[in-house]
Formats: sequence, C-alpha cells, structure tokens
Amino acid sequence: MTNNCLAVFFKVPQLGRVKTRLAQKIGEEMALEIYQEMLDETFRKVASLEAIEIIGFYDGEIDTTYCPFKKLYEQKGKELGERLIGAFEQLFKDGFEKVCIIGADSPTLPIQFIYDAFNLLERSRMVIGPTIDGGYYLIGLNSQTPEIFKNILWGSEKVFQQTMEIANNLKLAYQILPEWYDIDDISALEQMGQS
Repeated sequence: MTNNCLAVFFKVPQLGRVKTRLAQKIGEEMALEIYQEMLDETFRKVASLEAIEIIGFYDGEIDTTYCPFKKLYEQKGKELGERLIGAFEQLFKDGFEKVCIIGADSPTLPIQFIYDAFNLLERSRMVIGPTIDGGYYLIGLNSQTPEIFKNILWGSEKVFQQTMEIANNLKLAYQILPEWYDIDDISALEQMGQS
C-alpha cells in the first residue's frame, strides 16, 4: 500500500444541488451539465496519478457504480470544516502518512501541483494551494491537525487568510503551492474556457 492518499470531495450531481451560485446566472440544468463535466475531468485527471491512492468523499445519494474510486466514504459533518476533520481522521486511521484533499471545482489544476504537494509534506506538516477568490483548492497534512479547520468563515473570501493565521498561531511548518482558480462563478467559467 502507498503511504500517500488523495481524497476527492464531491457532490453527487443532482439538479439544484450543485454550483448554485453559477446556476443563478446560467440556470440549474446548465450548471448541472458543467458540474458533471468538471467531475468527469477531475476523475480522469486523478486516475492518472502514480503511487497515490485515490479515495472519494461524496455528499448526496450515490450510485456506487458511477464512481471510479476503489473506495468511497460519505462526507460527515454539517459544515466543511467538520467534514475535512472527519476525512483526515478517517484516512490517517486507515494508515496513510500523507493525505491531501481536493474538490471537483478545479478541473484545470495542473497534475504536477498534486505531486508537489506530497513532496512538500516530506518536510512540512501542512501544504495548501490558495485560490484566486480567497479559498483553497488543496490542503494536505502529514498528521491529524483538526484546529486548522475551526473558526473559519467557510464560503467567504477569508478562508485562506484565516487558515494561515491559525497555522501561524499553531507554529505549523507549512508550504504554499501556486495560486489557482476554482469554478464558482461566470468569470471563473470563462477563465476555464480560455485555459
């Protein structure tokens, strides 16, 4: 078994449940179609990773034949911080030594960033990839650190900044990956079309 695990957080694609901000501009059916494409591209990309175990964490009612992962867990918790704490806890309990989590919102993410994240966890407790809108597209840890996910305004433009403040207060050794973007609104969708 590899010591490295990449978890992919995703919502099961259902009308009205995905890309709600985007749906306000382009309609629920188009938002669902775009999300399904993003999910397919993310799954395709991570399937090419070598020496990294890929595990899915889903939100919603799932048909397990739909998913390309060997192993699936349901996301547990009310808000994202609780869900991330639970996922890291599960994966460290499963015996992994380095764990990174991404969402399905950054299908254009260069695969090299994921390899870099695992390499950086050799010498740092945490690795994080900031998004242009103030969140992050990847977070990785080499030991359980639940404090890093508490007292965060999830869904705001302060997520990355608040996470960094907590990391500094905890005196965590961390590394920051290059900034990237996720697809939450029209401008990000246009950016994806140009890349």
